[in-house]
Amino acid sequence: MFSVTTSFGDHPHSALLKIPTGEPNGSKHEIPCTFEGMDGKTLKLEAPERISISAPVSVEYSDAMFLGEVIGCQRGAGGVWELNIKVDQILTGLQSLCTLRAQLLGEGVPVTARGFIPVGGANLN
Repeated sequence: MFSVTTSFGDHPHSALLKIPTGEPNGSKHEIPCTFEGMDGKTLKLEAPERISISAPVSVEYSDAMFLGEVIGCQRGAGGVWELNIKVDQILTGLQSLCTLRAQLLGEGVPVTARGFIPVGGANLN
């Protein structure tokens, strides 16, 4: 008898799409999706549901967060939706930022947005 263990390394294209719900508490609708690549400033994803054109989104993939807006959404093969997202900013180093945030919040010190870089900009970290 064999058992299978699945980890993020087994599925390197797994990503998480987040869309603001519009609720006053700032909640977001989270949709697991597949990262298909980048073409210039356009991020390509496959998602299980349709996303409205012009919707502001964030996408977490690997150790980065992409911030942008949906510029295309069409039904693809197998019932998935092919999304094109115009990326405005990329936040890198999420793991280290999350660790730093936890440490700073425990001490009551505010966190800065130091990790934001414009798309196409050099990451000087």
